[in-house]
Amino acid sequence: MQKFSLLAGVLALAGAALPGQAFAACSGNPMNQNQLNAVFPGNTVCAQRGSERWQEYHQLGGALIDYKLGQGHPVDPTKQVGSWAIEGNGSGARMAYDYGNGVVYRYQVYAGGASYSFCNGNELHDATVRPGQQPCGF
Repeated sequence: MQKFSLLAGVLALAGAALPGQAFAACSGNPMNQNQLNAVFPGNTVCAQRGSERWQEYHQLGGALIDYKLGQGHPVDPTKQVGSWAIEGNGSGARMAYDYGNGVVYRYQVYAGGASYSFCNGNELHDATVRPGQQPCGF
């Protein structure tokens, strides 16, 4: 079974909030480039839908690292799955993800307390952010 990446594979998180978590909505003001730079570089983005879980570390310099089961795990070790970047500025700022499949996925990000919504047209991906490179604790 092919494992889909956090922002490329989850197409219907809008109604799938985790119990006890309030997620941001794709309304209001999107985060600008300064806000995105303050939250994502050097941190891990966590999302879950049913039994599918994503934990992608946004390494400084642009590498996107899937934590999986951790560095050195014999079955499912941490590895680079693509790259990420912040594009644009002001209300036009976007998170851009390239998984090497010929498509770059671009999202406006909205903050809502401790959660973030990645929005692109009809797609909504809700996530939380953990400091540094670490497992999400699902």
